[in-house]
Amino acid sequence: MTLATLRNLFHTQLASLYDQREVEAIFFTYINGKYGVERYRFSLDARQEAKSESEKGEWMGDLERLARGMPVQYVIGKADFFGMVLDVNPAVLIPRPETEELVDHIINSKFNIINSKFNILDIGTGSGAIAIALAKNIPNANLWATDISEAALETAKKNAARNNIEVKFLHHNILKDEGELLPKELDIIVSNPPYIPQCERKYLHKNVVNYEPNVALFVPDENPLVFYKAIANIAIKNLRKGGSLFFETHEKFHLELTEILAELGFKEIKLWNDISGRPRFTVGQRTF
Repeated sequence: MTLATLRNLFHTQLASLYDQREVEAIFFTYINGKYGVERYRFSLDARQEAKSESEKGEWMGDLERLARGMPVQYVIGKADFFGMVLDVNPAVLIPRPETEELVDHIINSKFNIINSKFNILDIGTGSGAIAIALAKNIPNANLWATDISEAALETAKKNAARNNIEVKFLHHNILKDEGELLPKELDIIVSNPPYIPQCERKYLHKNVVNYEPNVALFVPDENPLVFYKAIANIAIKNLRKGGSLFFETHEKFHLELTEILAELGFKEIKLWNDISGRPRFTVGQRTF
């Protein structure tokens, strides 16, 4: 069996789940993750054959998992994020391009840095994507990252080591601790917390609902901003004066979040959209 034949099988087996363009993207993500085959040179590698019956069986097993809805990143065990390769598994969310936008915005923002070291806390780190990318691209930064899931933290630690980045990881429940266990005098707190109301589960693709960790996705319908409120209250205590709080948000609750931050005393509150034009990000500054 050749890669060209495998490509045809992807279209046959995955057509009921994805449109043709998505199947193509999944196929090329798969062969790039497995063999480093780039899309632009596929015509040169299309005749590459499975090296053994075992490898052919692996291809078919992976395709079966994809046909059940498993995300391709979990099948190959890795995802690209901000120029890095990260290990991913069902204990962590697959990092999205929108979160890359948040990281890029933080890196390119101008800050009033008063310390020789820049102190950043990432709350709900998952795979460690945000924390590791910031540590890699802000040379004078100290990074801390928290998560409620010990399995997620183990993955994040591996990703930091894989990318030769130092991050201090903490097991922490933000709904039960008000920041006493977290570092103080922070310059930045950043978080992409759970924000999808339970009522929206039915609108999500089954590859998200059935495979990605629900604890990192969903919030109660009656209190969708529960994590934002908790994190904002932590920021009041743990950010230094002049420090900034960055959020990735649900477009439906964008304006409500800004009202909460304003009521808590945050200033210089700014909103911006993602590359698709959807309300996505919020930043506020602690000036008191």
